[in-house]
Amino acid sequence: MSQIQRRFLRALRDAQDRGLPVSGVPVTCVPALTALETCGALGRRSAGRGEVVWISHQGAFELYLTRHFPLGIEEAGDPPDDRVSGVRLFGDAKTAARGRFEGVFIRSHKSETSLVSGDGVRLHVGELTAAAGVAALTLDAARRWSFSGTVAVVENAEPFWQYERELPEVDLAVFASGRLSERVLVWLASDDMAACRLVHWGDYDPVGCMEFIRLRERCGDRATMHVPSRVEDLLQTFGKAALLTDQLDTLTTLRRLAAPPEVAALLEMFDRHRRGLEQEALLI
Repeated sequence: MSQIQRRFLRALRDAQDRGLPVSGVPVTCVPALTALETCGALGRRSAGRGEVVWISHQGAFELYLTRHFPLGIEEAGDPPDDRVSGVRLFGDAKTAARGRFEGVFIRSHKSETSLVSGDGVRLHVGELTAAAGVAALTLDAARRWSFSGTVAVVENAEPFWQYERELPEVDLAVFASGRLSERVLVWLASDDMAACRLVHWGDYDPVGCMEFIRLRERCGDRATMHVPSRVEDLLQTFGKAALLTDQLDTLTTLRRLAAPPEVAALLEMFDRHRRGLEQEALLI
């Protein structure tokens, strides 16, 4: 994420008075954009059918860079390939953006469901789920897994373990464990998973909405958000104001985006009822 922000800030710096189109600002950079506008470093002006942002106060812009990027915003050298290499090269595992491997929990209540690897290995997810409650796979460069069907991306643990109660039509459930990792996003957006329809089921709050937008940015129109009609009634009964008040920065960011229809509908509910809803409420 910091590398994306560095590229954005370099582009902003290099554009100077020309500015950058607001519509082209990456979602992950919107909080930085908001902070720069708040401190007076950036201005906005109309340009054609949209708006551009430009550096209106060079001193404030440089102060922001000093505070948030003390090592500068220039392109860094290649990071280590994994955390073992991070320790070997720099004495710090966290200099690597991620480990060499990542495990993912998956489930299916349909016995015939299976994934196939590029080298012909078949993972019988339905059978493993029936026997042990869950299956798992490792995402790495050595083996690519493919699937065709409807895939639910489930944010929290309890809904993941019983996703079929709410989404019986889904063929495969993937546990997001809160925020989807970059590696899982890349996998879901890959050609190996291009035949899948994706359904994001998370909390009905600003963070849940932003996670859906991250998935949709990578996977396009084949990603939808699970927002059944009863969500509004449940929100009024079981909703929590803290889900909005604790996420005001994310809520402000959402309002600046061209929100998909599902998110726009939820924003209207947030405004009407001043609360958000945890996804577990749908299992009551």
